[in-house]
Formats: sequence, structure tokens, C-alpha cells
Amino acid sequence: MLLLAPSPAAAAAAARRRKVGGSALRVRCSSVRELERSPNPRPGERLPPLREAKRVVLVRHGQSTWNAEGRIQGSSDISVLTPKGESQAETSRLMLLSDSFDACFTSPLARSRRTAEIIWADRDDDLIPDSDLREIDLYSFQGLLKNEGKERYGIIYRQWQKNAANFSIDGHYPVRELWDRAQNCWERILAHEGKSVLVVAHNAVNQALVASSLGWCH
Repeated sequence: MLLLAPSPAAAAAAARRRKVGGSALRVRCSSVRELERSPNPRPGERLPPLREAKRVVLVRHGQSTWNAEGRIQGSSDISVLTPKGESQAETSRLMLLSDSFDACFTSPLARSRRTAEIIWADRDDDLIPDSDLREIDLYSFQGLLKNEGKERYGIIYRQWQKNAANFSIDGHYPVRELWDRAQNCWERILAHEGKSVLVVAHNAVNQALVASSLGWCH
């Protein structure tokens, strides 16, 4: 969960800051293991101005058929939720049942959309699909079993695992593209009038949202 709020100093001068376009942010978030090693976070560095606190809860989709097979999914839209994935989504629904949300943004990919539909089933507002919430674009990796990726793209595959920011495939830098998409998502999430927002997406996208909110994506 992310809680985005104006900084204490900004809150003290709220009226003046509203006239000049917003205030600095302080960010509290749940830990993400892969991000804890990143140096020098600058909370809210690139986020749009925020005048009042906004709560954002991030949920990853349930297990998909390609998860179960060990395939690299990326932004492909072939796999769907397994029975276990449907059960996981139902567990998430029950865990969030007592929470109040004003909106739910979701990746349009089937595995995420279905997860969102299950979680959001008892609520009145429509889901808000956002293409920038799709999983990271992995180009030629997509559809391969993980061991196939290692065998066919040994050096590139290792770069993806060890030096993600500089990982390049098919003329693209997937992680950098993902960071840009995360920034674009924040523009729309924070512009929504709701104070409590649910986001149902994918592992890498959710990590990028957390990282960009802390100023760790450059």
C-alpha cells in the first residue's frame, strides 16, 4: 500500500501553495524486497503535485497459466487465470471487502482484468482499464520457458537479471520503457478525484509504481 500525502511543511503553507500549483510529497509504502537495495530515494520527486492525501493499494493478479508453466509472459495476453489464480483473487476480494475504494484502475491484460473483476464484484463503479498498467514489454522473450530464454539469449538474459536498467532486446530498453509508463500511470491515478484507489496489475508494473513514487526510477 502507498500513502501519498503533502509534506508537513507544505501542509502548513497549504493555502499559499495551492495558488502556485501544489506541494511536495512524503511517501509511505509497504516494503518491496527488490527495491530496498536502491540508493538515495527522493520521495515524490517526479510525481504530479498533490494537495491532499491519497491512498493507493497495489494488487498483483492471481496465478496464470503461463505462471504455472514457467513461461515468460511480459505484456503478452495469451495466458489466463488458473483455478488457483481465481482462488487467490477471491482471497484478495475477501481481504479488501471492508476497505472503501473510490476507483479501481486495472491492466487490460486478461489475467489482471479477471483478477480485478473478482475483487471488484460487489462494488458499483466501473473498472478503469489503463494500457500503461500492462506488464513489462519483453519482446522476443515473451512465450519462452525461462530455461529457453537462458539458452537462446544467454548474455541478454543475464543482463535482464543483473543490470535491468541497461537491459536491451530487439532495439528496446524494456525496464526504462516500464519506468516511463509508471510515471504516466501516476499522472492519471493522482488526477482521479478519489482519495482511495485500488490498482490491479502485474509484478514489475507494481514495483515500478513504488519505485517511481520514491524517486528511484531515472
